[in-house]
Amino acid sequence: MALAAIFSLLWAQLTYNTLSGYGVGFPHLTASGMGLGMGRLSVVGVGTGLPEQPAHSAHLTAMQADFSGFGRSQVLRTPTQSARFGAGALQNLQMSFSRGKGWGFALGLAPQAIQGYQASSRLQEPLPLRYTEKAEGLLSTAYIQVAGRWRSLAFGYQFGYLWGTYERQRSIQASAQLLPDFLLTSQRLAGIQHRIGALWQDSIGKWVYQVSLSHAFSASLQRELTYSLQKNFSFTSVLVDTFSHGQSFWRYPRQWRGGAAFVGAKWRFAVEGAVAPASERWEGAGTIPAEGRPAWDVRFGTEWQPDARSPAFYKRLRYQAGGYVAQAPFVDVRLYGITAGLGWQFPRSPNLIYLAMEYGLVPHSQVQERTLQVSIAAVFRELWFIPPRID
Repeated sequence: MALAAIFSLLWAQLTYNTLSGYGVGFPHLTASGMGLGMGRLSVVGVGTGLPEQPAHSAHLTAMQADFSGFGRSQVLRTPTQSARFGAGALQNLQMSFSRGKGWGFALGLAPQAIQGYQASSRLQEPLPLRYTEKAEGLLSTAYIQVAGRWRSLAFGYQFGYLWGTYERQRSIQASAQLLPDFLLTSQRLAGIQHRIGALWQDSIGKWVYQVSLSHAFSASLQRELTYSLQKNFSFTSVLVDTFSHGQSFWRYPRQWRGGAAFVGAKWRFAVEGAVAPASERWEGAGTIPAEGRPAWDVRFGTEWQPDARSPAFYKRLRYQAGGYVAQAPFVDVRLYGITAGLGWQFPRSPNLIYLAMEYGLVPHSQVQERTLQVSIAAVFRELWFIPPRID
């Protein structure tokens, strides 16, 4: 019976998908520092050129940089596990350049998922066991994109390189053991992704509107998996063995994303959404079993700046609010979130600082998760990418 219990835990480790256990790889919604306070808007890009819409760099004027970072606190509760963890990291680093003649290019670094996870559980049957688990990982994209504009229509192409590493450590300790055993998993992903985009800009009276559409092609990621076991007989007698190593390919699903934005003298409104087909099913022993399923999300946001030239400090601030709902690609859970932000423009300067907060909630029969994120971003630029009219 004891051997059967340990074997089942080893098999769970071998088949475990770090993206299937919720809280251990839910791909968080991407956004720039300026877009986070507006419901994580990305493809409509009402503030800066973003990697999810390569056509934006055709409308940027002069040089622009966007740098942001975040700190995140998360609480996860299931019938058998509870966890609390925090994470902080660079959210994005983007630079762009345009001559203002209808063409431009951009480059940057955009993390696609970042998380940390710690949990502990106790099993009574068939053998009393106690195990703790730690996991962390990051999937990022480094990209370069070019774009051109003809009248009100712009097209763009992006070449990106995706890479990431997930590491997981699970300790297993029976009542008869003085020291726990450790099961170690290391997963590395790498691949190339292509993305195209198109957008249309025009004006209605004093309002400028933009309709945006982008498509990320399916990417073949090379996956390298390594499984190791550390057996602790005593403090001085330790056996470490790599008992599995392999390489395979996994298809990163394609994605369509579109949206529309309206920009006035004081107000900005935008809404966008995305759909992605079901990805390959990964058998796993996560908190919730993972299987390939379609993913989607809807985001919306607004920004209000009373008077950019007012001597009153509070009138020069940019007030942001937004929200989103997202269906996870691997598990049957939905993520809901509301955001709020403040932007401050330096006096007699086009440079801005943004402070944004986000509250996320996952209401589910097996998982109840709450997320609080605070982000700060600095945007350095000369002009916003939309003049009163395109030309």
